[in-house]
Amino acid sequence: MGNDAPWYVNLIVSFLPLVLGCGAIAWHGRQVRRSMTTKDGRSLAQVFDNLTQEIKRGNDLRENGKP
Repeated sequence: MGNDAPWYVNLIVSFLPLVLGCGAIAWHGRQVRRSMTTKDGRSLAQVFDNLTQEIKRGNDLRENGKP
């Protein structure tokens, strides 16, 4: 057949793109997760939640006539 490589070389060459692709996906996922946190360790969801609570508290105080 013209294929002189041993079976284990064929196996490595066949699965190497799959292994590299899975590694790239895992690395990218870790990078995205790291970018979604602040320097003090809070997630952006926690930051936005705190911000909305502060805005709501400010609106409630303004509606009640307190500066």
